[in-house]
This record gives sequence, C-alpha cells and structure tokens, in this order.
Amino acid sequence: MQYVVVGHGTAGQTAAAVLKKVDPDSDVYVLEKGKYVSNHPCSLPAVVGGRLSLEALEKTAPKGRINIILEAEAYKIDTEKKEVYFNKEGSSDSLYYDKLILTTGLRPVFPRIEGMGLDGVGTVWDIDTVKRLLNMLGNKVAVVGGSATGIEVAAELAKTGREVILIEALEQLMPGKLDPPISSMIARTLTKMGVKVMLKTRMEKLEGSGGKLSYVVTNSGKIEADTAIVVIGAKPNSDLALRSGLVIGETGAVKVDEYLYTSDPNILAAGDVAEVRDFVTGHPTATGLASTAVVQGRIAAENVSGTNIKYKGALSPYIVPVGDYWFGGVGLSASKADKLGMDYLAFRFAGSDLPRYMPGRDTFITWLITDRRGKILGAQLFGRRGVRERILFLTAAIYAGFRVQDVRLMEFAYQPELCDLLDPITITAEGMSRKYRLL
Repeated sequence: MQYVVVGHGTAGQTAAAVLKKVDPDSDVYVLEKGKYVSNHPCSLPAVVGGRLSLEALEKTAPKGRINIILEAEAYKIDTEKKEVYFNKEGSSDSLYYDKLILTTGLRPVFPRIEGMGLDGVGTVWDIDTVKRLLNMLGNKVAVVGGSATGIEVAAELAKTGREVILIEALEQLMPGKLDPPISSMIARTLTKMGVKVMLKTRMEKLEGSGGKLSYVVTNSGKIEADTAIVVIGAKPNSDLALRSGLVIGETGAVKVDEYLYTSDPNILAAGDVAEVRDFVTGHPTATGLASTAVVQGRIAAENVSGTNIKYKGALSPYIVPVGDYWFGGVGLSASKADKLGMDYLAFRFAGSDLPRYMPGRDTFITWLITDRRGKILGAQLFGRRGVRERILFLTAAIYAGFRVQDVRLMEFAYQPELCDLLDPITITAEGMSRKYRLL
C-alpha cells in the first residue's frame, strides 16, 4: 500500500507517523511545500520575544522511514489516475497513491490596503516570516489583530521594553472566541504590562517614507510605528482540494464525513483544512488548533489503513499565555450561542487560586456555559496557575455530558501550594446550580 500525505503540519506529521505504526510495510510519502521538516507556530511568539531561538525550531533533514519531499508544492490531484502532481525546484513530478490524506492547513489573511509592502511590515506565521520580522523589528511596534497570536506577540514584546500598541477592529480581544468576562481581564493584564490596547480601531492603510514604515493609519488616527505585525487571521488552505474537484464546505474548508473521508473515497482530510462537526452545536467548523489536528491526523491515518473510527466532533480546547498569566477555553462561548440563537445559562466566579494564607495567591476567573438543565457546553478560564489542568477536566466533562449538579459534588485533588481546598470549578458549579435552581 502506498500512502501520500500532503502537508507536514501537526495533522500531517501525526498522520504519517501513525500510518507507519499501523501499516509498517507500507510506503508513506509526504509532500511538504516548505523547506523545514516541521513547523511549530505556537512557539513563534516566544521567538519574537527572544525567549526561544529560531534555530531550536528548525529541522531540515528528514528522519525515519517516512519519505518526506521538501519544497514540493502539490497543485493538483487526479482522482481517476490516483496521482498527485507537484512542483519541486522548477519542475513538475507526480506520485501515485492508493490512499491520500490532505493536511494542507491554513494560510494567513492579509488586508488589501496601501502600504503592506513597506519595510517594517511583517507577520508571525512560520519560520521564514519570523526570520524576516526579527531582521526589521524596531522599538515602536503596532500589533494589528487581537487574535491569540496578536495577544501573545504583544505580551512578549512588552517584556522586552518596547513600546507596543495592540489594535483590534472589533469591541473586544478574540471576538467570538472569548466572552467579555475573560476578554476584559486579558486587556487589563496587557495594559498593566505596558501594552496600549486599542479596541474598535480599524487599520485603514500604512504610510512610510523612503520605502520604510512610519505610521499605521486607523479610523482613530495615525499611530507612529517602525514595525507593524499583522496577524488578523487565517483561512483553510483548500485551493488544492478545490482544483481537484473535492467538495468544499460552508466554512471554506474541505467537507468530510464523520470518518474524515472527503467526497472522494480514496482521500481523507484532517486538521485545519478539514470541515468537521462542532461537538456541542453540531454545526460545521474548521478549528485552526494543533490539539484538534493531532486527533484528526490520528483518526484519518487509522481509518485510511482499514479501521472505522468516528470523529466525535471538535471541542477545540486552547490555552494562551499573557505575561505571567494564562487563559483558555473549550466548547461553546456565550457570544457564539447568541449568534446561533441558542438557549443557555452562564455564570462567572472570581476567586483565589490558593488558600488565603499562602504567599503569591492571585485571582482566578471561571466562566461556565451550560444548557437550561445544567449540562456543561463551554468554559473559559483566566489565572496565574492551574488553567491547563482545569481546561483538561472541562474538556472531558463536556465529552462525558457532565452537568454542574454533578461537578459540584466531585472530588478534586488538594494541595495548598497548588490550589485551594474548594476548587474554583466546584464553587462555580455550586453557585450556578443554586442561582438557576438546578438542584
């Protein structure tokens, strides 16, 4: 059996590795358009801030029994002949496949405005874009886009002593993903770090002198900057699928079924390029998260090699650093529920992450979303410690169908140097159960 994986991001790396485990006698080929074997986009903000070297992320030599062809950009799949065509070093070539897994990921979105080509304008997307950014990084930096990447980059650069402004066109950071109780905490934390957060501020053009950036022009006026880092979003990189006749879903990603098969029976899709079902709402979604891509890459590889594992749907858990704090979420947000016209309950609890007698204790914010019967649908957290493990628990809780009435009576491990005796999740579940008379 010969498998071809197109794209070697998180989903592609996982799929290729799992294929060799479940079908060790097979031939596995990977077509990767970049020159690096692996890419670690979640680590790039730390590189921009100087906490991590760019060299630590670079890996150019393929290893193992997987045939990785670098700088090979696939441009068409002939589904009748079962061949994928690609360009490498100026010439065209092709590979036969018995089964193919499409993992082409996302591509960045840039505004079509004047000045994007000025020296001093860059982004944080991959190793090459960060290399270019580091060579032109100045002291007055405007980060354009209040995404998770924008927040991380702004926080990292503030630690270096630079003058940083974070611009977001809408009324809050991470709109749609975060709800106001958590988003406002992030904005306050950034402000305390020295970042000037400008909401409802839309970039209209970039101005420069002698080919170099001087100002970011917004609806609120000109902002002096010698560097503009544009991170306003991304969309599924589904052009190859579209050219090859595969069905594209309403999100712009490749439509797949519950086993991750595309409209062609010999091609699966996984990761950011795949349109899957949201676990909570049942609506189509494309996640853009490495944690989701790992699971989908594994399921795609196991299914293409002969099993039948259903993908349950995406819950999209995430966690993001901001200075000395962390925030994260999973499942449904209240703003998403409002947009979909869903009926829900919401509850916020602000408490302490450690007992009152412990030094270094700090505020911990818990925000829960449930249905009218108390079934947990989503959560968002903010704090200095303990965010990730609580996101893990809440992810499992949503998959298992837990209600807040159940969670309030659950046992949680306690150690005063790590947490308070009554966990914030327990207190939130108790408060929610009583406020909405769910007992």
